[in-house]
Amino acid sequence: MNPKVIHAQRACEAAKARQAVVVWFDEAGQFAVASYGETKAECTAVKPVCNAIHDAIHEGILPCPGDHLADHYRSKRALEMESLQDERAAWQQRAEAAEKRLAAVAMLV
Repeated sequence: MNPKVIHAQRACEAAKARQAVVVWFDEAGQFAVASYGETKAECTAVKPVCNAIHDAIHEGILPCPGDHLADHYRSKRALEMESLQDERAAWQQRAEAAEKRLAAVAMLV
């Protein structure tokens, strides 16, 4: 896959828009993005949107077409919550192990 800015420009012109972000997907699951703005300022303004879309797809926040894994694409907040729950469970296990050791020491004393 070898997308070029000219392809984004053509999409922009076809839509009669001044800025465009185009995302391509191939059969292998690869993707690419490109952005276009009619002026240098418009191009500069749309580039962060293009980068954000790329990052969201790359990180699994936005799904790729044809990917039917229901829970694979979860929001960033859901992933953070799951991470916090896992961390809490790990600390709880450590606390329980420490309590058992303290109870064993107390019985010896």
